[in-house]
Amino acid sequence: MKTKRSTAAKNSPPLDSPFPSARYFQIHFQYLQEIIGDLRVQVEKANRQIAELQVQLHLQQSAYNPSQNDYGKETENYFERRVIEDRQ
Repeated sequence: MKTKRSTAAKNSPPLDSPFPSARYFQIHFQYLQEIIGDLRVQVEKANRQIAELQVQLHLQQSAYNPSQNDYGKETENYFERRVIEDRQ
C-alpha cells in the first residue's frame, strides 16, 4: 500500500522544474484575493459617495429652479400619456 508521502513525492515536480511550486500559486492567489476585497470595499465606498453627491446636486437644482423641475416633469408626463391614449 502506498502512503501519502510516497504518492506526493512521485507527483511533485523535480527541483529543477521550470514551473513554480503549488505554494507559490497559493500565496499569489491569496494576495490577489486580498487586493480584490480591498478594491470592492473602495468601489462600494465610491458608489455611496456618488449617490450622496447626486442627491445633493438634485436638491441644489430643485432649490434654484423649483417650478421648472416640478412643472416640467408633470407636463412632459402628461403629454406622453396623451399620445399613448390617443394611439389606443
